[in-house]
Amino acid sequence: MAILDTGPIDNQNNPRTTQLTIRLLNTGRKNAIAGIEAYYISPTGNGFGNLTFYAVNLVSLNPINQLGATFTIENVYAKFDVFGVRVITSGLGANDIAVTVLEIGETGQVIDQHVLKGDMAQIGELLFTYFTNSGDGTVSVFDTFTNTFIGEPIPVGNFPIFIAFTPDGTRAYVSNNADNTVSVINTSTNTIVGAPIPVGVGPIVIAITPDSTRAYVANQGDNSVSVISLITNTIIGAPIPVGTAPLFIAITPDGTRAYVTNQGGNTISVIDTSTNMVVGAPIPVGVQPTGIAITPDNTRAYVSNRDDNTVSVISLITDTVIGAPIAVGINPGGITITPDGTRAYVANQGDGTVSVLNLMTNAVMGTPIPVGNFPIIAAIAPDGSRAFITNMNSNTISVIDTFSNTVIGFLPTGNSPLVSAITPILLF
Repeated sequence: MAILDTGPIDNQNNPRTTQLTIRLLNTGRKNAIAGIEAYYISPTGNGFGNLTFYAVNLVSLNPINQLGATFTIENVYAKFDVFGVRVITSGLGANDIAVTVLEIGETGQVIDQHVLKGDMAQIGELLFTYFTNSGDGTVSVFDTFTNTFIGEPIPVGNFPIFIAFTPDGTRAYVSNNADNTVSVINTSTNTIVGAPIPVGVGPIVIAITPDSTRAYVANQGDNSVSVISLITNTIIGAPIPVGTAPLFIAITPDGTRAYVTNQGGNTISVIDTSTNMVVGAPIPVGVQPTGIAITPDNTRAYVSNRDDNTVSVISLITDTVIGAPIAVGINPGGITITPDGTRAYVANQGDGTVSVLNLMTNAVMGTPIPVGNFPIIAAIAPDGSRAFITNMNSNTISVIDTFSNTVIGFLPTGNSPLVSAITPILLF
């Protein structure tokens, strides 16, 4: 058992905290149970009384990188002079729990943040961001705990675009758009493994199956998807014909289907990964569909429509669009969903902002977040606490605190960064 407690928080100054956001994360590989209490302290005749004003009992937390590894509560009333938050954990993963308490003011501003960690919680020490420098033909590696680069940039192919990790984090696959190849990086040594793998014409986005056996590569230049065996790092079968100008590709959490955005055809193609064949008719969406992301519960896909300035929602039960398109910023590109499935971050390339969607209501949260020039896509930390946005024309990565949805810093990059990715966290 572990007890994580903020201790008394003085709330008598201005600006005054009126509500709390509390998030729990299991950073380990074992299940845990947690109870949450928010309490206020009031003077009594014999001293001070500790009175609970909000409680959630027996929250189950699954291991890291699984659905249910996080638990978030928002809008907890806290307009007291002195208050605190206590989390009591139990189970095999009791000491792996990390807690973040965010204080929010009357106008929605973030007043303070408190991070509480069990003895074995090590999230901050294990995040490495890899990003492609398209103009330099390299991949850079950044340690987000020490805020330093790891070694020299890794040479890959010509005009690298996308980077995807195997679920165990041991390898990274990089699409080299101008070479029609995919490079493989050993992440323990940050060196290239073997020769580049030839794929189709103009490879863009790579998606890896949850069982780490195959990678699917969208080839925009020949309207196809290549399939790579991750056991042999060789191509499986002939390229799969899809729609016009395929760009992004996303694989369902159960690994049974791959969804491809056909930017030139305004549709989504669906591939059955057991047969590597397209199934059903293409799904019509908005104009120039670009990014696509799938919810962790395997029920919906979200598609950014670049020339409509909208996001379409697809039911994965019926493979049809549901509801009206969601208006976002100008020329939305990449879209990324948080590990807990509650939010999506949309990079708006035309106005240098990021829109945040509440996936419970399918509505935009707040105003767009200003980032850099021509943002491409967000990479979200496994604990959901930060989003890293590559700004292609600014040569930077914006770091967003996802609790406050504000930019808290910038990382320098190489020439024309396109996509960043964060290594999975696997604690044993």
